[in-house]
Amino acid sequence: MPPIPADWRMDLNATGRRSHIPDPREDRAAGALLGAAAALVIAGAPTRAAAGLLGAGTGADHGTAHPGHLVRAVLERIGDPGAVAGAVDGDAERSWALALRALVAGDTAPPVRAGEGSHPAQVALRAAAEAPVPPDDPARGSFPCGHLVGAVHRAHALDRAVRGGNGHGDPGGRGGWDAAMYAGALAGARWGASGIPLDAQRRLSEEAAPRAFIGSALTALRGSDPGTWPEQRSNDPGADPHLVVPFRVAHPDDPGVVLCNMPFARACADAEAVVSLCRQGTEDGPAHLRPADRSDVWLFDRQGANPNLAFVLDDAARMVAAMRAEGKRVLLHCAAGQSRTPAVAARYAVLARGAEVRTALRGAIRAVGGHLNTPELARTVASLSGVALADPVAELFPAGLPTMRHALDR
Repeated sequence: MPPIPADWRMDLNATGRRSHIPDPREDRAAGALLGAAAALVIAGAPTRAAAGLLGAGTGADHGTAHPGHLVRAVLERIGDPGAVAGAVDGDAERSWALALRALVAGDTAPPVRAGEGSHPAQVALRAAAEAPVPPDDPARGSFPCGHLVGAVHRAHALDRAVRGGNGHGDPGGRGGWDAAMYAGALAGARWGASGIPLDAQRRLSEEAAPRAFIGSALTALRGSDPGTWPEQRSNDPGADPHLVVPFRVAHPDDPGVVLCNMPFARACADAEAVVSLCRQGTEDGPAHLRPADRSDVWLFDRQGANPNLAFVLDDAARMVAAMRAEGKRVLLHCAAGQSRTPAVAARYAVLARGAEVRTALRGAIRAVGGHLNTPELARTVASLSGVALADPVAELFPAGLPTMRHALDR
């Protein structure tokens, strides 16, 4: 297996700009640690328990530090199964760790026999193997990565049944949280951070920002590098004017949603909530917002780079709707605000405003001076409404695409 690169390779995307080529192992590695943390929220544990996964736990949440240590130990040895086996004590956790490594690496996880073992790690292996994978049916709101929530609930219930409500090694009653964490890590490694519901991440942020788990996982996977994401202070936008000059426009169906680019979102002093569809540096985004009012979405503007694309687009739109339902003015942005932003804006218009999906796509793309250089974004938004959009450009704009914003800016 080739080593994880210190930085992502660079290539030219459809607009001619330099862009990162995502390594899918990074999505899965981030999903392992973030999945363990989100599992606690999904299972109903106090959010303070999740901080222990970062090694910062004390008191009631100290018991979560061990699974976090195991995940990082696996990621640090991702290319060497023998090293993973040697770093973990006990057959139960060793089997779990090897399965986790295989999932992150993209290998086939070892088979697990139903009914094998009562340690929380073994319960989690069984739950992850037995929980059904939902069919891929976006129009009905069914996404395969929904398996994560099912696996967590199954592990939680199984462990409570095995222990009469008490978690492993905690007579005070951790209530199946340990097995839930182990299962969340496995399912997170299978589906990636992009498959973890934003609602669970938002609840998690009451105690620890989701990006902290992503940063911890990726540092373990590829080593520390303060000059690259997620450690870098700010994402360098380069010299493109529409990546440097702030831009914003009201959503055509809801003036309470502002469609914008990263420069505008970074400097906006009166933002009440932000949904970010691109990578953010540690100092990007409005500093005055509390973590629960910032939602970072794992989404790439590249064909074939998003394994959970339908889920991600739908989930991001639902997060915008949830924040709007709280009365907040929401900034929705990606890097340039021209591709991912109108895709999610269109899905939001369908969900929250009852718009017809083709009309919503046309309106959002026109509003931001956008493009369809990544046609699967529009195609997938349409599929969420049960509409087949084989050729988005020809079907949405038969007379030709509207002028892109950078041409208007000249």
